[in-house]
Amino acid sequence: MRAQQDLQRRSRSIAPTNIVVLVLGLLAGGGVRTAHAQSAEAEALFNQGDKLMTEGKLAQACDAFEGSNRAEPRAGTLIRLGDCREQNQQLASAWSAYNDALARVKDPRKRELATARIAALAARLSYLTVEVSSDARADGLTISRNGQVVDPALWNRAQPVDGGDYVILARAPGRADWRSTARVATSGAKVRIEVPRLDEPTGLTSPTAQPVATAGAGEAGRSSALLTSRRKLAIGVAGASVVSIVVGGILGNAANGKHDDAFRLCPEPAKPCDDAPQARALIQVAQRRALEANVAFGIAAASAVAAGVLWFTGAPDTESMRVAVVPGASPSETRVVVMGRF
Repeated sequence: MRAQQDLQRRSRSIAPTNIVVLVLGLLAGGGVRTAHAQSAEAEALFNQGDKLMTEGKLAQACDAFEGSNRAEPRAGTLIRLGDCREQNQQLASAWSAYNDALARVKDPRKRELATARIAALAARLSYLTVEVSSDARADGLTISRNGQVVDPALWNRAQPVDGGDYVILARAPGRADWRSTARVATSGAKVRIEVPRLDEPTGLTSPTAQPVATAGAGEAGRSSALLTSRRKLAIGVAGASVVSIVVGGILGNAANGKHDDAFRLCPEPAKPCDDAPQARALIQVAQRRALEANVAFGIAAASAVAAGVLWFTGAPDTESMRVAVVPGASPSETRVVVMGRF
């Protein structure tokens, strides 16, 4: 009887501990399964994004990387998202993704990559400013951009935005709505929209206002936006083409001069000539100069083609096309290699 009572006491004293251990074990096991499921979902979306990028479906690929980052935020995913956005000509979104990656990254190589991409994109960003004067600040005024409310702290501040159309809507209780559309170039634009004082409602639909543009979005701004970095490079390549033509002309004239000097020394090639060695040397020099002239003209032609391709593909709306034109030359030929991704 005493042994049975001791066994019961031990059972009562051990049972609660066993229950706690069992519950913790189940919770821990459930947590591990959740973490694995989340990681698998993130990896699947990441791989899907890679596949879509390879197929050139950039918009869908970026959405997949966004989903992967929501499932499991990682610096590497954010860098890949930034690359996707950049290739899709969403420069502000790419810049933001790289900044988010930099805030999370631990790997020095990834940190260096994110820092470099942020610096490279900074000069290419487009900005939109929603200007609200003190006179226009009606009670309860709200301003939205493409349906998203703009925080009053961001009024009168230039904000980096992707290229595209932005609908600015201003509302206030007891006032007529005001709406305007701003078109922002993909790169290098500075556009501002001035929100006026909202009128009392008159029963008529308020007209769509025209955006007020700064110098950056006016004639000078449009010229600056049209003169993209690729078009600036095209101008430089065209200049190189002109220089190559001049050099080719000089070398060609030199070749003709050497040939004429050799002919004067030995005017009749069929007859023996005392100055034949000197004439042969002049002929060899003439041949080298002629070859150099041909190479120069070949480079000039290749540069001209490259300048044309860079100019036409450098338009703001066609920056998604990536083309490289590589001139080349050899003693027997000149050539142009065109490589591109569209």
